[in-house]
Amino acid sequence: MTKASILPRPVGHEDRNGPEIWVDEAIWGHRLHDEQTPWLTVLEFFCVLQAEHANGRALKEPVINALSYKPQTQLHLRNLVFNNPHIATTLAANLNDEAAWAMWHAQIKGSAGGIGNPDFSYLKDQFSSFADFAAVIRFLQNSAIEGASNKRWSSKFVFPFGPNSLFEDVSVSAAGGVSVDRRFFARTGELLYLMLTRSSAANALRDKLTAEFLNANLPHDRLVGALQKKTEYAGNERAGSYLPLAQYPAFDRLGEDWLAILKLPIPIYDTTPHLVIITGLNLALYQLERAAEVANKSRPTLVCEIVGPRRSIVRDLSADSFEHNVALPHMALERYIRQFADTPEWQAALQSEEPVLSAAELLGKQFSWPEDDDLEDRTFASPGELMVELERKATVRHRQHVGKVHNVWSRAIGLSSRRSSRRVRYAPTDRLLKTLVVCCVEERLEFKLFLELLFERYGIVVGEAQAKSIIDRGAADQESFADNARRLEERLSGLGLLRRLSDSCAYVENPFVKAAS
Repeated sequence: MTKASILPRPVGHEDRNGPEIWVDEAIWGHRLHDEQTPWLTVLEFFCVLQAEHANGRALKEPVINALSYKPQTQLHLRNLVFNNPHIATTLAANLNDEAAWAMWHAQIKGSAGGIGNPDFSYLKDQFSSFADFAAVIRFLQNSAIEGASNKRWSSKFVFPFGPNSLFEDVSVSAAGGVSVDRRFFARTGELLYLMLTRSSAANALRDKLTAEFLNANLPHDRLVGALQKKTEYAGNERAGSYLPLAQYPAFDRLGEDWLAILKLPIPIYDTTPHLVIITGLNLALYQLERAAEVANKSRPTLVCEIVGPRRSIVRDLSADSFEHNVALPHMALERYIRQFADTPEWQAALQSEEPVLSAAELLGKQFSWPEDDDLEDRTFASPGELMVELERKATVRHRQHVGKVHNVWSRAIGLSSRRSSRRVRYAPTDRLLKTLVVCCVEERLEFKLFLELLFERYGIVVGEAQAKSIIDRGAADQESFADNARRLEERLSGLGLLRRLSDSCAYVENPFVKAAS
């Protein structure tokens, strides 16, 4: 693969997940994180977009890797939706409207978190009855993102109906203090923002998103705004994002996919789930493609089993493909560290009068390790021991979060499964297939060309033509992949995404474009 030009690393970076070893960030950026799901990644992106749009910089980057923004907190809103068990008890009391408002207000005022002097009396003027207010809260709770999770109330989120519905993840202490939290908004959304900003589709995306999402007078978002009343912002700017590439094919593919979805003749609310799925796929591919580049491996592919009534060789090949891809980022980490031993700077350190100290200083500049405490706690006999310890510590850190990304995200978007199998393999779900169709098919596309497009664009292997290298090396026969393709054709037909015109002619159809025509 062609080597990309890497941007200079920032002077400092924030990391609350262990030693600040600069390896994962150097390869992929600051940062990919497994606990930030594709949904939360898109939510964080919208928070950045909203803040930058308010400053006239939506999807613009005047200074590269200098993103700094102040997101919304919307603590009144999130208390009402996620920290408000009092509505149920108030309704159960069967009081008249005036008494219901009074009872509920007294209870919420004593339990609201992160608000200095909580006052929700304005809500009585916004709704014709307490029952109407309760119905709105129930609607927002039922439509919340990952609403059934056991996360704390300050880490739950309403559906992104519009600019009033956006807020960052925070931690609220028992004393009422509010602080930024990087566990679920771990900067992956900031990476997404920088990728789309640097994509060839940035200008078109800016027009679509600001017109249809940030500036639109959307009914549900007006309702959310009535609950919040006044916008609340974080106290400090959020800075420190780093994306190591100014340009990259994965950024353009991501931007084109977003634009294809945003052009669909459907409401913005209905496009969001598709944006989430395709974002998860593109970021998972970005991790693999960068890993393959650094590890000097060939382009990664995803051998996908279209599940049928009987097990086939494609299932085993798909599991092998998944396991190879899960291991690929660690291969990249190892090679990124080891290739530093071939640099002139390292060789000069080996020849110096104090090679261990010279090597430690050099590794500190390149990888932010070792720190003084590391040298005091352990005696290193040679620069080679330093390098081995760096790789060990970087591996431990990598396996905590970045190394889990492909496994977690591929499952979250419906790309992988271990159903009816002891091994995880690529087995796309109906919702992922539908998103791929709406991204890749403008109106209709011949089925074989659709399979080829999936392979060329995403590395997805389904049919015998895409599996040629596998078949040529004798790992499978042509019939196995032909059957796999037939099963996909049947799946798409059952979903209303494919129409067969004759025995030799089948077309994949974009259902939204077809319905609008």
